[in-house]
Amino acid sequence: MQATTPSRELLILREKVQRFLEKDVEEFRTVDDRYEVAYQQTRVAIHPIDWTTQRTLLRVLAPIVIDVKPSPALYERLSELNNTTIFGKYYLLEDTIYIEHNLLGESLDREAFRATLASVAHHADHLVPALIAEFGGHTWSQHDG
Repeated sequence: MQATTPSRELLILREKVQRFLEKDVEEFRTVDDRYEVAYQQTRVAIHPIDWTTQRTLLRVLAPIVIDVKPSPALYERLSELNNTTIFGKYYLLEDTIYIEHNLLGESLDREAFRATLASVAHHADHLVPALIAEFGGHTWSQHDG
């Protein structure tokens, strides 16, 4: 499978995100086509992507708990969380619970970026103890380090 060339809009969004990170985050790293920010027990992935013709999205997501087994109780809990958060959606993918919030790339400003990054990081880290107690698993920091 051949990689596609990033659009002009995606290149602009990547430059903007890089500038915001340099101003607002002490330390981050570039991993492939995204950025990662470590935050206490988790990390936040910041992933600029092409969406539709001349439109981009900025995905901001964080793993909350890794190695969780799917269950009706877990899906019910994620649904409850989704009904109580303003920034983000909670979901289970490949035995990992995530929170994710998406922003339109072309209208992205620094305040929206900062608010989303802070909210996703805080919610992910804050929920770790409760979700591990309820459903098992472990944190990203235990997994990766």
